[in-house]
Amino acid sequence: MNIQRDIIYGEVLLRLTGNREAVIENYKGLLLYTSEELVIACKKLSLRICGSDLHVRYFSGCDMKVTGNIETITYSMNGDICC
Repeated sequence: MNIQRDIIYGEVLLRLTGNREAVIENYKGLLLYTSEELVIACKKLSLRICGSDLHVRYFSGCDMKVTGNIETITYSMNGDICC
């Protein structure tokens, strides 16, 4: 049986469209939200998106879309929002 890793382990999925859009799946919640920085809690790590004019266009129980000028994306262990 071939089951995707994200389903088995609940790992975060990140899909980028250039530097203008990011779709994040399997997240837990927002830790920080400004127009220049978003920190998103995931099961095993935190995802930090930095840039300008950042907006969460939508979010649901399973995914969210972030738009704007995305400059950097970094990962860190849960609980550590600094890079």
